[in-house]
This record gives sequence, C-alpha cells and structure tokens, in this order.
Amino acid sequence: MSSPRPAQIARLALFGLLVLAVVVAFAYRDRIDVAALQLWLEGQGAAAPFAFVAFYVLATVLFLPGSVLTLAGGALFGPVAGTAYSLIGATIGATAAFLIARHVAGDWVARKAGGRLKTLIDGVEAEGWRFVAFVRLVPLFPFNLLNYALGLTRIPLAHYVVASLVCMFPGALAYTYLGYAGRAAAEGSENMIRIILLALALLAVALFLPKLIKRWRQGAATGVAGLKSSELKARLDRGEDIAVLDVRPAKDYAGELGHIPGSINIPLDELPKRLPEIEDRRERPLAVICRTNRQSGKAVGMLRDLGFKQALLVEDGMVGWTGKAGAPAQSGACGAAAPAQPSAGTGKTVTLIIQNAPYRGDNKAWHALRFAGAALAGDMKVRVHLLDDGAQLARKGHVVPEGAADLEKLLTQLMEFGLEVRACGMALNDCKLDERDLIPGVQSGSMTALAGWVKESDLVLTF
Repeated sequence: MSSPRPAQIARLALFGLLVLAVVVAFAYRDRIDVAALQLWLEGQGAAAPFAFVAFYVLATVLFLPGSVLTLAGGALFGPVAGTAYSLIGATIGATAAFLIARHVAGDWVARKAGGRLKTLIDGVEAEGWRFVAFVRLVPLFPFNLLNYALGLTRIPLAHYVVASLVCMFPGALAYTYLGYAGRAAAEGSENMIRIILLALALLAVALFLPKLIKRWRQGAATGVAGLKSSELKARLDRGEDIAVLDVRPAKDYAGELGHIPGSINIPLDELPKRLPEIEDRRERPLAVICRTNRQSGKAVGMLRDLGFKQALLVEDGMVGWTGKAGAPAQSGACGAAAPAQPSAGTGKTVTLIIQNAPYRGDNKAWHALRFAGAALAGDMKVRVHLLDDGAQLARKGHVVPEGAADLEKLLTQLMEFGLEVRACGMALNDCKLDERDLIPGVQSGSMTALAGWVKESDLVLTF
C-alpha cells in the first residue's frame, strides 16, 4: 500500500482546518448581528472598509450569513459604498470557496463521479457562466454551499467570477439599502419615509427578479420554436445548414420508421453527457425529432436551457416524416391500435395500476397497455403506476418470449403519445432495478405520488 503524497496530505490538512473553522464559526454565529458588527467596525476607524471586506470574505468561506453583513454595510457605509464593499467581499469570498473546493476535491470528484452525478456535472459545465448567472439571480441553493459545489465542476474561474459579481449586484443593492433605511429610521432622518420606501421597492425587485427569471427560462423551454417534417424536408432538399438530431433509442432509430439520412442519433437519456457531439450546432439550426414530439420536446427544452438557441422541434416527428403512424405489436388476434397523434388529454383522467410482471400467462400487463392505447386514442389523460412485480415492465432490454408482444416497444410508443409512467421505488428496489435500468421516460414513484394521481383521476383500474 503506497503512502500518501505530500500534495494529498496538504489537501487533507486544508480540508480538516476548514471543517474545524466552520464548526467554530457555527458555534459563535448567534453573536453576529447588525448592532455588534456596527460597533466593531466603527472601532476600526479608517480601516473599517478593509476590515468589513475581510470579514465578509471569511464569513462566506465559513458559512456565516451574508445578509446580516450586507445590512450592516448599508447601515455603516451608506447605499453606494455599502453595496460596493458587500459585493467585493461576497465575490472574493465566493471565489475563495470555489478555489478551495477545486483544490481539495475537484480532481477526485472528476475521477469518481458517475451515473446521475456525472450527468448533472456535465450539464452544469456545458451551461457554464449561464448556470452561475441563473443560480445567483434565482437562489435555489444556499449561497455558501453553492460556492463550494461549483468549485467541483470545470467551469472556468473567470466565467464564475464575472457572472457572480454581475448577478449578485441586485440582491446586494437591495439588502444594503434596507440596512441604510433601518439606520435612517433609527436616527429620525428627514428623508426617512422616502428612504424606507425606496429600500422596500429595491427589496421587492430583488425578491421578484428570481420569479421573473424562472418564468422567462420556463417560457423559453415551453414556447418552443418548431417546424413540420415537410418543412424540414424542404430545407434539407435546398441544402440549407440545418442538422437533424434524433433522440429515439438506437433500436427505434433502426426500426420500422427508419431515420432521416444524415441524422445524429443520441437517445434522450444520453443527451447531457454527449453534448460535445453537437457542440458545433450551438449557434446553428438543429432540428430535433423522435417518433412524435414528446421526447423531442423535452430534448429541445433541455438544449435551449443549455444555450442551443436554434434548437427546433419537429412537431409531427417521424410519424409525419414517413406518413404512417405505425402500430404496437400484436398479441394473437386482439391487438391494440396506437393513437394517430399524441393525446390532447382533454377527456377523463385514468390511472392504471399494473401489479403483474410482463409476459405472464394472464397477459395482464399487455391488456393494461392495450387499454392505455385505446384511452389515449380517445384523448384521455392516462397514467400508469407499476407496483410489485409490475415494476419489471419498466426494465429496458426485455427478453420477449416467442410469439409475444414486445411490451417495452409498446410502452415506449405509448409514452411518445402522452402516457405517463411511474414505477414504485420500493418495488424497483425489490426487483434490484435502479434508474439506469429503466426504459427512458419511466420515472421513480411512491405511494404518496400514487395517492395524488388517484385523487385527480376519474377512473382507477388495477391489472
């Protein structure tokens, strides 16, 4: 067994010191308030701005609340200087935490990350400064923890620093002015009412901005630009610079509907980690297609969030391209017709609970999917919850007995037409399945989630 190298020892020592410092800081965090900070800073004289920035940096690294410091900065230095000092301290502190995480554990995480964690990191790195800007404007995660987490990615340092500095400004300005307004109120300033109203207005803007940004991003994902397959064909025939991304599984790409010549096949579940294959299309038209438009719609939303602003949804999919809807596999003389198009979901809501494993003699799983297809064709909203042995239906790579219907293929087709599928998490564990084993589009569920579906349903059937 090889002994630890000096660099490893240094990293471990730094990590240990950081943990110790955080524990000590946490033990004394209740003593930090605006009044105490003001008293301490006023005693620093001309060095107060430098002391404030240094303390802000240390607080950011040690997980102390930055909002208290920002309020104190406004009360002591005023709205302009207070904002500047707070923003400088927060940016330097965030950068220090970022570099500590990268130095201590960045390489280790890069080597060890796999599965969903690797996919998540790849997605964040592909987004780069845009992701940093978004999480600074929309505080989904604790500020201090986020600084360390982003250090474990390969986002360039300059992008991280600039995006943090710019996008933390609205919040810093609002909280600084609030601290300034508080001091004005305490001193009975003649302009007290105007100052307080302006502070509240800035705070309202800072609080509303995250919702505005989230709404804008969601709109970009849902208000997807698209084109019909006939228009895509015309553009390809004219030799226009437009590429085609097919997000169906490989077996469907080579299956009955075929594929568009020259298209790139990247299944939806592999898209985050295979983004480099389409990086050259980030600023150029990219038509995204699947069987209909369900999987491709998700892919376009994902790509637009990652900066592929010319990602286009092929609205009628390969069904429109080939001019045939295809049909699910048949079982004996009683088959199930696929809907001609995705369900509008305007009819009744139906929840199907499948408890039996596929390919049993009773064919209950097959009959449940047949019913799902018929209900979707009637524009019903259909949901399937896989329970007990029924969770086996979610496994990709079915071994189909001779003469039986390919239920994996049928389930995939029905999801394209609007079927929602969840598999009970406990049942997945019993079947020794995890999310990597599941057919793309199947989600892990729970009894709480099933209860919600049942409550919303007009009809519940068990197979």
